[in-house]
Amino acid sequence: MIKNFSNFISEKIDTDTNIIWFEKSNKYIIINNLLNSLILNKIDSNKYPLNQFFSEINELEPNNLKTIFNDIDSLLKECDTESKNKTNEELSIKDEKFSHHSRFKFNNRVVKIEYSNKDLRNLIDPKFVHIKSDDKEQIVFKVQEKNKRIYLFKQDKFIGGWGISEMHEFQGKISMELTSFFHNMQESDWAAVFHGSTLSHMNNCIMLTGESGNGKSSLSTILMANNFSLIADDFSPMSHEGLHYNFPSAISIKEGFYSSAKNLFKSFDELKEYYINDIKGNVKYLPANNNELILYKRCNKVLNVKFGPDLKNEIKKVNKGKALEQILPDAWISKDLNHAKSFIDWVKSSLFYDLTYNDNDKMLKMIKDIF
Repeated sequence: MIKNFSNFISEKIDTDTNIIWFEKSNKYIIINNLLNSLILNKIDSNKYPLNQFFSEINELEPNNLKTIFNDIDSLLKECDTESKNKTNEELSIKDEKFSHHSRFKFNNRVVKIEYSNKDLRNLIDPKFVHIKSDDKEQIVFKVQEKNKRIYLFKQDKFIGGWGISEMHEFQGKISMELTSFFHNMQESDWAAVFHGSTLSHMNNCIMLTGESGNGKSSLSTILMANNFSLIADDFSPMSHEGLHYNFPSAISIKEGFYSSAKNLFKSFDELKEYYINDIKGNVKYLPANNNELILYKRCNKVLNVKFGPDLKNEIKKVNKGKALEQILPDAWISKDLNHAKSFIDWVKSSLFYDLTYNDNDKMLKMIKDIF
């Protein structure tokens, strides 16, 4: 038994599959029934006896059992250690000049973003060009580059700073701030943000996940051309109520998909092209063409996507633990206890699939079949 162990949640989520969340470190682990019982027993042997697994434990070699217990000790020590926050830094923008700005309007709310240089504006503006506005703003963000770091301010209050290698974190932070503003919510209202794209069709909703380059944005474009409504692309926020909210950025279309996108959307040629970097190359941003504005929707079907000319056209349900091992590394999950419960409840109520395809028509039929 471990004294003064912090709060945790342990839930069965699938066949021989459990999830444990540790509050202090905000870590999640996916384990089988036996390991789950051994870990819980280590935390509190009185509350979690091992009666059910005596036969399995007795079959293990003593040396193997010792190794397992040592590994559990190390794991629990790591999981019961508070995660380190970034070093606090403060910066004033007094007398600083912000020579560029843009305004964006969504859900009848207008934000103004001021930039200290044009390059900073190009980091954010292109994916929101379709919601640019001349209306009076209700809030002002300022983005400054100084000493090879980017700094973000809200209403002149310092929010944070990021180095060149932390651009993904900066993009995530400003996306979260914009999402909260557009929906008149606080950051504390969000349970999770997924690296995925969320779309709806009639009363159904799916979230597409997968590694970068596997075709999430391309598939979102194809689905959008087939009467699916885009709710979020690449940044899918979920509230503590388990609802997936609209993030109004356009879909990033890479150069290799231009000809296909042009066949799907006649206006694609008119979109401006942007150079991102040597790895991503050129992209265009395709805005949603939804017939109606969907601010949020419950989404309980998740598809891990992979496109390839040599892949089978196949969709199959997968173990939730396996799915989470792919989703969790790129997700942000709130460390709040109630939000962790919300996230785990969402996992338990959701279905997870692997989708591989090489033919768009067959892919569309497979997706509609799971509805």
